[in-house]
Amino acid sequence: MLNSPFGNNNVVSIDPDADVIFVADFFVEDYGGGAEMTTEALITSATDLNIQKLHASKVTMDLLKAGVEKHWIFGNFSSLVPDLIPTIIGNIDYSILEYDYKFCMYRSIERHENETGAPCDCAEQIHGKMMSAFFHAAKTIWWMSEAQEKRYLERFPFLEQNARCVLSSVFDDEFFQAVNLLAETTKEEDRKGWIVLGSDSWIKGAEDAEQYCKNNNLEYEVVWGMPHSQLLEKLASSEGFVYLPRGGDTCPRMVIEARALGCKLALNDHVQHQDEEWFSGDELTMLSYLYAARDRFWTAIKQVMNYSPTISGYTTV
Repeated sequence: MLNSPFGNNNVVSIDPDADVIFVADFFVEDYGGGAEMTTEALITSATDLNIQKLHASKVTMDLLKAGVEKHWIFGNFSSLVPDLIPTIIGNIDYSILEYDYKFCMYRSIERHENETGAPCDCAEQIHGKMMSAFFHAAKTIWWMSEAQEKRYLERFPFLEQNARCVLSSVFDDEFFQAVNLLAETTKEEDRKGWIVLGSDSWIKGAEDAEQYCKNNNLEYEVVWGMPHSQLLEKLASSEGFVYLPRGGDTCPRMVIEARALGCKLALNDHVQHQDEEWFSGDELTMLSYLYAARDRFWTAIKQVMNYSPTISGYTTV
């Protein structure tokens, strides 16, 4: 698998051997957020495909022309030049992996109202209409939660015609190995304290989670910026996790991690995946669903690509 992030000012080109161009504002090399971790888990699992990473800000007309025979996957793309979207719609085969709400200028209808004092009307504005056209022309659309998909279909009913699937957050093999190891080594009687995710992002609601702990006399610790492996250890030894986002959070992976590691959960209605069958059932069902997500994604992508591995491809595998 080719893995080529372009995070510098060097000249960017499309690798002729790439099968898929994965476009995002950031990759894990730049920022370790939830979307970036899901993107990386997908990329590293595609062992029989050559994948090139391309920052959305680096996409140009020349690169689109050079990659016209590739399949493109767009994750977060706020830094993509908007004027390129009509060209992409008309000339490129692509899929969209939607992490939030691109039709809204604020990428959150709740934040939009908080910032402007008025309900989000972006679906009726040029920005929202351009985004809906971009989504409608995609070969496949991948959502993070059923509630997220519902919000889109309420505003853009014609997306019902599209091939689309709820994928949820995606995890790599290291995560599943860590969960198994921590389950074997953690003693339930040693669990203590609650975890709050620290963040300066309005939508994450860190202050609200802290206040919840104070109101309920819960001993808590705010975690932010620690290595992922250390975070998992912290969750495995904690009684619970408090997460109270202020707007629709499509499929927050830390909520999934906390449940996988045996934490009690204090959530609000903005955690959009919490009532889905795979999450609300038993732990084995949840982990099995999550483990299969990578195969679900790439099987569908290969179908729209009409992908056929070559003999050399099998040899490489």
